[in-house]
Amino acid sequence: MRALSLKAKAIALFAGIALGPVAVAVTLLADVNRRAVRTSEEALQAAILSEVASVSIQLVRDVESDVVAAAAIFGHAAGGAIRDEDAVASVRALVATRALVDAVRLEVPAAGIGTVIRKASSGADVPAAPAALRRLADERGVGFGVVGPARGLLVARVRSPGDVGAAGAAPPSAAGPAGYVVAEVALDALGRDLAAIAARRFGGREVRLLIAGHDRRAIAAFGVPGAAPGADVSALPLWGKLPPGAVWTDKISVLGPHDEGGQRMIGAIETLPDLGWAVAIWRPEPVAFAALDEMRRRGLGVAAGALALALVLAVFTARHVTRPVLHLVAQARLIGARRWREIALGDGLRGRRDEIGELAASLGRMAADLEQGEAEIAREAKLRGDLGRFMDKAVVDAIVRGEHPLALGGKRAAVSVLFADVVGFTPLAESRDAERMVALLNELFSMLTEIVFRHGGTVDKFIGDCVMAVWGAPLAQADHARRALAAAEDMMRFLETANEEWRERYDVEVRLGIGVNSGEAIVGNVGSDKRMEYTVIGDVVNVASRLEAIAAPNQVLVSEATRSLAGDAFLLRALGERNLTGRKTTTTVYALDPD
Repeated sequence: MRALSLKAKAIALFAGIALGPVAVAVTLLADVNRRAVRTSEEALQAAILSEVASVSIQLVRDVESDVVAAAAIFGHAAGGAIRDEDAVASVRALVATRALVDAVRLEVPAAGIGTVIRKASSGADVPAAPAALRRLADERGVGFGVVGPARGLLVARVRSPGDVGAAGAAPPSAAGPAGYVVAEVALDALGRDLAAIAARRFGGREVRLLIAGHDRRAIAAFGVPGAAPGADVSALPLWGKLPPGAVWTDKISVLGPHDEGGQRMIGAIETLPDLGWAVAIWRPEPVAFAALDEMRRRGLGVAAGALALALVLAVFTARHVTRPVLHLVAQARLIGARRWREIALGDGLRGRRDEIGELAASLGRMAADLEQGEAEIAREAKLRGDLGRFMDKAVVDAIVRGEHPLALGGKRAAVSVLFADVVGFTPLAESRDAERMVALLNELFSMLTEIVFRHGGTVDKFIGDCVMAVWGAPLAQADHARRALAAAEDMMRFLETANEEWRERYDVEVRLGIGVNSGEAIVGNVGSDKRMEYTVIGDVVNVASRLEAIAAPNQVLVSEATRSLAGDAFLLRALGERNLTGRKTTTTVYALDPD
């Protein structure tokens, strides 16, 4: 056999020298970036689970607030504070204004009473409450459970005279509760929410989302075959990720891979203890790690190119290819460590017209995509967390999507401004424990804020024991005056039901003075680049504040401008001309009478 020539040996040697580092680099890149991509995927799945959990809990809480309010009204009737027919009328008015509740059932087991109160335009029915949910309501005040496919049931206890409360307080009277208020929760909306989240987060890429009850029956699902609402999903392999004997009323969160039908999946599960549910997300690893497959293909291309270059000019190839590849390995480690500022994939390296240049460009794009994805998740989470305390969800979503700027400056807008102040709070605070008064104010402001958000408004600021709210900004609202007056009505209704409890807990009766005015104002971000505040400036604010200052306890005063914009939708009683502090001319004032 003829021996290989020195040239062939040299070519083989240089080819091995050239290909060896490239092969090692590709292997290292795959390993380092697999960990980086996995970490990013797990962070994304955790963020989506948090969003799904928030949507699920919010749906139940929105209905719960209405059912508890109805139970409080019937509790007043049971105690003789109001007539039965007035209580029914108040609950009917409450149901008529709610989007999520079409009907409620009042049950009085001791008297054999079961009455459904529904919207005038609705034929909805509400089933009787199961005994288990009644017992839960007796213990906690409110009971919730899934009673059928896409159907949940909320049961709130109606207190009888002498019935001091639920679990944690003294035991109820021998007569038991006066009854229960029952309402259905339409869980099919969760399926639409899951579809919207999947479309927004993943586009057309494959993903599976699931919400299941403690009995492992599907409540809502997206992309999960055979998981219609009510279907048994206990056979899904992902439940094997849960710890043995896991109880869904405990807080559990697990992430990691599992096998399903011979396919490797990566997913996560999180329990919702308040509801006894679990939410899950999973998708095939090849889909989640598509960037790694692309990197492997490009790595093979680089190896083939390195071999061709080694055969043509071995020494030059060793110097020209090995050094950049080792540099890329170091950059890959920086990417895996999330040290974005230290990554140096300069224009000189990316500008090469060979496989190394392609690999550098791909690595640079991957690093930029990973950094941008993490920054976007962090930015959205921070924006939603910060803004959600002051603004309605729709306004927060608009800001997160970039539809509303967060820069200094202002513009003219038609707005309605509401001031709500606790009348006589200073004497109350001076004669009572400060910590208890702060707790009372926090409860009051929490509910007033929820009312403002429910009617599409924005909480501008809290001023001591006063809250200022705005409609018509930052997003324009043609019916801003009506929204403001509807919010004022709800605030007064809330006081009617809350004051009885506050008298028992704090020995205090809260009375509000409210002023509402409409007009053109300057709205925008005021301050500096380091610290800014979104607010409303103009005479419309001053007039609303003056109206609140002269309002009697539990009175809503409304300006002529607001009355004109609201039309005949509210009962407004003319009080005549009033002199407001700081204004040269008199102002026509109206009082908002309760309906």
